[in-house]
Amino acid sequence: MEEKIAKPRILSLDLFRGFAIFGMILVNYLGHFDVIPDTFKHPRYGMTFANAIAPYFLFAVGMGLKMSLARRIEKVGVKAAYFHAIKRYGILIIIGIVLYGPDPVMDMWDALVDIGFTGLITLPFIVKGQRTRIIMAFVLLTVYQILFIYTGYGVWTMSNSIDGGPLGPISWASIMVFGTVQMDYLHHYSGKKFIIKSLILGLPLMVIGLILSYLQPPEIWEFSQRSMTVAYPVFASGLSIITYAIFYLVGDVWKINIPHLKLLGYNPLVIYILQQLLIGYYGDYLPKSAALWQAITGFIIIYGICYLVARYMDRNNLIVKI
Repeated sequence: MEEKIAKPRILSLDLFRGFAIFGMILVNYLGHFDVIPDTFKHPRYGMTFANAIAPYFLFAVGMGLKMSLARRIEKVGVKAAYFHAIKRYGILIIIGIVLYGPDPVMDMWDALVDIGFTGLITLPFIVKGQRTRIIMAFVLLTVYQILFIYTGYGVWTMSNSIDGGPLGPISWASIMVFGTVQMDYLHHYSGKKFIIKSLILGLPLMVIGLILSYLQPPEIWEFSQRSMTVAYPVFASGLSIITYAIFYLVGDVWKINIPHLKLLGYNPLVIYILQQLLIGYYGDYLPKSAALWQAITGFIIIYGICYLVARYMDRNNLIVKI
């Protein structure tokens, strides 16, 4: 449905969301071509720019979930607020299945379906205290890691699925949880205090994730968005916190607007679905061996269409929400 934008926007959150959407368009399209550097692609193992984009998106969803759920509880009560959230994430799952195809092994486990199941997993404790949520994030990571190592699920996932497969949302949920913690920081702190709190949480997570990635055997512990084992989501959560702190400085402290990112951040669901359809349609016309100029031209066309749609919606004060 379409609703008029009525509530004040948080510029840093819009910029951060917009950056995540821009990154998705960039890596989802350019990563298809051989001529593009590996940092814009999703390797089986390793941490690239492309592998930071999905965590950014989940992190932003977590921030938005904490803010919207708290507001809705105040307005309509706990039961109605939770029912709305469950319905919202159920609809996201359905949209994702329609968009990606009903393949429960591989194709289905992409952004929208993962967000939907991740939201349902985190919902029971999303308004609990920060300490409880952080503990639950590591509990979820531990549960997933045990299942990955000791049940044969890890071998199956790496051979058959993507993004952690059907159990991947258990691991993705940790990133969303840390997004809710960042929203708490944004609500309770400002300026220097917010930056310090972000550094205190974000840097240790990055260090822990980096250390874990060096454990042996590497196929269990190394950074991998495909496996979703513990090192990757922990490091990615810390990186998301630090990256958001930069956008906080730019948008909320220095009052610098980046119009392209802001517009993409206003309607992330619409632009995500649009870019997915455009890439699926236009990408079929160019082979993986296409020249650099062809790949860049294709990206400019796809991004230009997405931007024009975002700009139109902004000019008409419209936002599409579930």
